[in-house]
Amino acid sequence: MIRTPKFLLLALAVALVACKGGSGAGAAGNPDEALYKQADTPENLKGLLEAIVAANGAGDFKKAATLTRGLVPDATALKVALRDDAPPALADGALKMSQGLPADDAQVAGLIKPGEPGRTQVNVHGATTEEIAKYEQGGVAYAEFPGGAKKLAEAALKPGVKFYEVEFVEPGKDAGMKFHMFYWDGARWRMLGPAWRSLR
Repeated sequence: MIRTPKFLLLALAVALVACKGGSGAGAAGNPDEALYKQADTPENLKGLLEAIVAANGAGDFKKAATLTRGLVPDATALKVALRDDAPPALADGALKMSQGLPADDAQVAGLIKPGEPGRTQVNVHGATTEEIAKYEQGGVAYAEFPGGAKKLAEAALKPGVKFYEVEFVEPGKDAGMKFHMFYWDGARWRMLGPAWRSLR
């Protein structure tokens, strides 16, 4: 069973929201460089989520919370993922996500978590906007992305951008805790979450 943490769902729902980043028109740099050096590879994304979980488990809530907050896209980062004609509710809702996050580091640190102690394996699955929109049976998008992601790709996602689903599973299993729609904004990883919920 695939679940999304309740608080993250609430934060993403504040306004009923929620290949490469290209020229780096996304974030104005990565202020968290000292905590985790981010790079545009699936392995790096995997490592980032592992770093968040490890920091939280070690009681380093400040580090886990800082890295988690960094996943919330700002207006510039959203332009990397969303088309210019995307429904305004998508951008508005995503921007309100940061306002909905609690100030307490311990609370934020626990938003990205495996859900169960045995879920020690992290799987990363990537597909482009075009592949998600096509949703071809037997493809990665069809197998790993929720149906809502197809709707989102058709209505709002920028062509040529690669998005990722990340899941924590028990070794040998293929279902667990899944987190949605990560992408590289040109400087760091961002997360749209279940943004398709804003589409009517």
